[in-house]
Amino acid sequence: MKILAITGDSIYVTLSKDLAKETNFTTEFVSFDQASEKVHLYEYDCLLLYSNQYKHWHPLLVELTLQNKTSGLILLTPEISVEEKVKAFNAGADDCLSIPYHIDELKARIVAIVRRKKFNARHLIHFANTVIDLGSKSVCVWNNPIALTPKEYDILLYLVMNRHKAVQTIHIAEYLWGESWDTKESNNLLITHIRNLRKKMMLAKAELEIKNIYAVGYQIIEL
Repeated sequence: MKILAITGDSIYVTLSKDLAKETNFTTEFVSFDQASEKVHLYEYDCLLLYSNQYKHWHPLLVELTLQNKTSGLILLTPEISVEEKVKAFNAGADDCLSIPYHIDELKARIVAIVRRKKFNARHLIHFANTVIDLGSKSVCVWNNPIALTPKEYDILLYLVMNRHKAVQTIHIAEYLWGESWDTKESNNLLITHIRNLRKKMMLAKAELEIKNIYAVGYQIIEL
């Protein structure tokens, strides 16, 4: 999954980077000033808004909600009143979490929000005869588990997430590697990962196909 951590204060930079260390989420970090442009340019599964002052986080939360309809948004703050929580939810926040927090709780909240907003699912994601468990990051065809690498899993998740359209190769690469991707090297790696993913899903008799869409990229379809 791809996460954008928005930090309004330098004291939260280290805290937000702990998420990247403890999970295999693709996580990017930006300041308040950069957040709006980032969300406009790139697609994220969840936005994490770190701040300790209502007057700072509320205007940005409203702005991000207006321009972004599909990403989850979690407000993380050390002190927040019930009144401020209500205003946060009314402004578009999907969740609020107090600092300090346990990294496993934050991870679970992110997964729960992504399930609901991206897949409209409470627990498991079903596509053809394939089942994806976001909590355990496992994939099964019928009841048979498929051993995917983290990148193969992320590709499958992203394609299912965008199952109604063809997705550009550049968007898949950005989802997997964030801003660190290099065009030629990442494209070669992506082709290798997709080839391996196709082979594993075919051997498992998954009733799906990852199609090459000429001059665009890839699309996953049910057979």
